[in-house]
Amino acid sequence: MNYLIAKKKWTNNTYFLILSQENEIYDIPQDLQNIKEYDTNYKLEDDEWFGIENFSQTPYSIPLLNQDFNTAEHHQIGLSQYNLVKYFCAYQDEDDFCFQKFIYSNIIKKRWFTLNNEPKIKVDEPILILKTVPDAIYRKSTDTLYFKNLSDIKSIFPDVIELYREATDEETEQFLNSDFIVLNGGFDKTKVNTANRKRIAMAMETLAKLEEEHKIQIHQYIREYCPELEFSDEKNQFTIENEEHLKNLIFGIEQRFYTTRVGAERRLANSISKLPG
Repeated sequence: MNYLIAKKKWTNNTYFLILSQENEIYDIPQDLQNIKEYDTNYKLEDDEWFGIENFSQTPYSIPLLNQDFNTAEHHQIGLSQYNLVKYFCAYQDEDDFCFQKFIYSNIIKKRWFTLNNEPKIKVDEPILILKTVPDAIYRKSTDTLYFKNLSDIKSIFPDVIELYREATDEETEQFLNSDFIVLNGGFDKTKVNTANRKRIAMAMETLAKLEEEHKIQIHQYIREYCPELEFSDEKNQFTIENEEHLKNLIFGIEQRFYTTRVGAERRLANSISKLPG
């Protein structure tokens, strides 16, 4: 038997039963073996998933996954309670927990008619849309959480957002005050958007691992690929005037620019993954 339950907002480890049935509620993809460790620099291929192994032992897990599933503990949800739902979870085949975050637009009430020889306009009770494939799958037998998009699961596993951390105001200011950066045109930490704050957090980790001689090499690399960034030889500083300058500087720190061996075409890697060896 497969079960669909819901977690409501402002409740602790309390779930409500929606339905039970013999058929699976969500489709389980056949490519879950193609997992990648989560990396903000990597964009998944269509047949890949991010995977967090030994998930039940991480601080990202939730109590539901660390206890026996018992339907007797779950009261039936009331019709007026769906607007309070935080996420859905389907327990399938006694091994998979399938999660879907709830958004109010999942509930629809429309006029409709059947595509047949005698169509009639109908307005029935509201319906709630479930995805074919869930936002995340936790498999007990492998103790692994599989997901595609971190933003889709952060309301389900709040602590997992640590994997994609934004730089704080203090860290953003610290980075912009680095000795190799000079700000111009009124640009400061208040002008730095969310995407660049995430990149700053990543760049600070990269810089902390570099020797001084490597930092010099990185500066030369940035100057080669980002000629639009004004550089002072005397002060050894890049001038940053806007978000685009900051983004390119960080991409340079992460060495995201490259030249193809055949054709000598300059490119930017929107996604990177470390190769073994």
